[in-house]
Amino acid sequence: MDCDQTPPTGQLRRLARAALDQQGIRVRRLRRMRRHSNHLVRADTTAGQRLVVRVCLPGGRSDAELDAELAWLAALARDTGLTVPLARFSTRVASPEFPAGARCIGFTWVPGRPCGPRPSRQLVADLGRVIGTLHDHAARFHPPPGFTRPSLDITRLTWAGTWHAAQLASRPIDPQVRLLLGQAAETVGEVLAGLGQDPAGYGLVHADLDLDNVLDHHGQARVIDFDDTSWGHYALDLAIAADGAPDALRPVLLAGYQAMRPLPPGYIEHENALLAGRCLYLAIWHLANGFPADAHLALLRALTTS
Repeated sequence: MDCDQTPPTGQLRRLARAALDQQGIRVRRLRRMRRHSNHLVRADTTAGQRLVVRVCLPGGRSDAELDAELAWLAALARDTGLTVPLARFSTRVASPEFPAGARCIGFTWVPGRPCGPRPSRQLVADLGRVIGTLHDHAARFHPPPGFTRPSLDITRLTWAGTWHAAQLASRPIDPQVRLLLGQAAETVGEVLAGLGQDPAGYGLVHADLDLDNVLDHHGQARVIDFDDTSWGHYALDLAIAADGAPDALRPVLLAGYQAMRPLPPGYIEHENALLAGRCLYLAIWHLANGFPADAHLALLRALTTS
């Protein structure tokens, strides 16, 4: 999400309330959830329940992509012991600000607290097991007809064809930084191409396993926000989680994963390049939005020159 595309809270709340009213759900309180890049509204109902309403505005995910996300979540809940957000309703509503309508999806509330930047050893180990379970399920998952999700590839990692890429091209950025980004993109792209799309290492992935999308429920890791679900390499999906974990706990994450299944093909051999792919993605986001990117650039430089 870029800096200039966030609608006012009042507009989002009106859409969320219209969707809830349409479902006959009476609400005691609506609150914008600002920690996430999606347009999320927390709804506390008069019946004592709690829901998360995702307001999907025009120009975002297609209906087919959203339907596919919900289909995988339903399959995960059915086939595994994981606790994941499930759709309680999905409907389209309109408002004066959005006369063409927006799709609102009401998700069940997943209990847990944000794990923060210093997760426990127990939580990181369990996160590894959760990711292993996600990948194991993805390897056995048979998508229904019309199942459509984007790809987690070098185009995605470099934001090619998006607002961010256009902003990056127009901003006054040090030529050495541009050179670093270009060299990193070339290296990461070659690694991903070399990994191929063999089902042993390529399938449906969460694609945003940052700690911001992990809840701590009494030491159990619960993953949320499947909006970026994509076709991609399991190795890259695991690297995204490893990039967000404290350095000292990365072996714990990998050990947790290995308790469920072997490490993805190519992970050990290309770990630095896979981590660089995540850093590249984050560095471009920060630069495009005019935020400091020094930390991401320093890490990217270290990963691509080591």
